[in-house]
Amino acid sequence: MSGKILENGLLYGLEMPSSYTTLEDESVKTLKEVLEDYPKASRLFDMLQTDPEVKTLFNLANFIAVRKLGYNDHGPIHAKIVAANGMRLVRLVLDSGGKVELDSISGLGMTEDDAHLIVLAGCILHDTGNAVHRIEHEMFSVMYGKSILERLLPEIYPDISERTAIIQQVLHTLYAHDVGENALTIEAAIVVIADGCDITKGRGRLAYDLGKHDIHSISALSIESVNITKGKEKLIEINVKMSNSAGIYQLQETLGKKVAESPLKDHIEIVAELVPSKAKPDFKVFDRIVFSDGKYKNA
Repeated sequence: MSGKILENGLLYGLEMPSSYTTLEDESVKTLKEVLEDYPKASRLFDMLQTDPEVKTLFNLANFIAVRKLGYNDHGPIHAKIVAANGMRLVRLVLDSGGKVELDSISGLGMTEDDAHLIVLAGCILHDTGNAVHRIEHEMFSVMYGKSILERLLPEIYPDISERTAIIQQVLHTLYAHDVGENALTIEAAIVVIADGCDITKGRGRLAYDLGKHDIHSISALSIESVNITKGKEKLIEINVKMSNSAGIYQLQETLGKKVAESPLKDHIEIVAELVPSKAKPDFKVFDRIVFSDGKYKNA
């Protein structure tokens, strides 16, 4: 395999949209800023970024997901965007004043650094199992994740008991990440939702360019941006900007479903808005929609 093929995730000449690579750059910046205060998590991030096995698994995951199945990106850019989303969500939970507590800290007596590392590893490694197959990829991600973490973490956690506890928490996030009904910890819920927030048009462009012109790709191309902020009504607000009403499909079938089936469901509100707001009525089904308490409402 040539270096060029490896670098672009075995996408065979497909180019990542500029909006998606810009989001990647912003995500890396966020990760570096957040992890400055967490040396263990920062160290693992650096290791995962340069690890040959991880990089190859990303490439092969895209070969299966993008090239063979016509899905959206499941490679290194997706992993970094999800990781940045995860760090934002961890910070909002830590700043909640005890409304929500991270299980690694409140239940297992771990540190904030440990919690960041668990979420970071879960976000980055969650889709590696696609290298084998999309079906039951969560189980393959657990398999790969265990092997990778057992190889890398002794440098960060020399104590085997401490290391084992960290690894098992990460593996839980990998197993539970796909929809969320299996997520039993807040850390796992964060990985689920961080994954669900990567639904912008840049990621969806790959499937469209490969000829997949269906509701999945069309709706993905309608999502302009996704922002995670402190909420007004709930602890967390996820603001989605859409250029077309078709984007509602992404909310219902991807992000909304992940939120509704996670342990964080009572603490998150999704607010979706159509942009530009003054589109002609013939082309606009609604101005604004809110997902809260398990329901979608015009607002």
